[in-house]
Amino acid sequence: MDAMGGDLGPRSVVPACARFLIRFPQAELKLFGPRSQLHSLLIKQPPSVRERLELVDCAQVITQGCNPVQALRHKRESSMALALQSVASGNCAAMVTSGNTGALLALGRSILGTVEGVRRPALGKSLPTADGSCFMLDLGANIDCTAEDLVLFAHMGQEAQRVFSGKSELAVALLNIGAEEHKGTEEIRRAGKLLQADPVINYVGFVEGHDIFTGAVDVVVCNGLMGNVAMKSAEGVIRLIGQKTFTIDKKAPIKRFFGQLAINLLRKWRAQLEPGRYNGASFLGLTGNVIKSHGGASSEAFYRAMLTAKECAESDLAQQLGRAMALQSQQQTGCD
Repeated sequence: MDAMGGDLGPRSVVPACARFLIRFPQAELKLFGPRSQLHSLLIKQPPSVRERLELVDCAQVITQGCNPVQALRHKRESSMALALQSVASGNCAAMVTSGNTGALLALGRSILGTVEGVRRPALGKSLPTADGSCFMLDLGANIDCTAEDLVLFAHMGQEAQRVFSGKSELAVALLNIGAEEHKGTEEIRRAGKLLQADPVINYVGFVEGHDIFTGAVDVVVCNGLMGNVAMKSAEGVIRLIGQKTFTIDKKAPIKRFFGQLAINLLRKWRAQLEPGRYNGASFLGLTGNVIKSHGGASSEAFYRAMLTAKECAESDLAQQLGRAMALQSQQQTGCD
């Protein structure tokens, strides 16, 4: 675990690690960060946690203001870089960080490398829908994408969703400003034509933002700008609804009455849809399992990202995706 990323840093990471180790008695974790900043938090944890939580002292930290070039040239001994190296060497099955996305992408490509056939890794995660889940990517790693990039994302998203959902037959769609074929940018329209002709993808056309959570499709593909805005807008709306739901007007007895009747059900819904519950996006296309947590993640949210990392490690997602993409690349080469 990279303990130094995000707004809260060790204050969210250390309690999340302790909770994870208590829940999974067979698990072992490595915590990367400056010993001087982590020691006081670690000594507060019970012995059963400390003996399975190895602290790796790191001399450097990557801040949110650090650009990718600086990270590559001057931050090779940072907590993020050393955690990635631990995954690359096989000492760790997965890593989680709330740190700088650009630096993570640059260091991830340099230290881990990308799987065969992947030009651009993408951030993706499984989101709740009306009757299941939908895997969405890219969520912020790649702002400008070509049609070919979007097709590649579709293939990676399909493989990831097979792992997360257990389904073999998946419907794949492109996120657009409308469902009509003539709408959207030239690259999105061109990607639609490429996907339509792709025999490996069950492409069902364009979808709009409100379709992401209906369960109509299993994979939604977009560039990082659209994906990040869509995801964070949805999270903001969910939080607003949660706040408004529990505001009961004291001057209106009828509202108070019905509000009290509904409050238990609404609390259950809010708990199920709380954005922090679905924290943790997989960096697909890297040769190791790398999970990106929200920069502002609470301890609860970081813990959820750790659960995603555990699922990726147990399913060997990075290796599964690598094999699938390599096979596809070889088939395309053979056809050419």
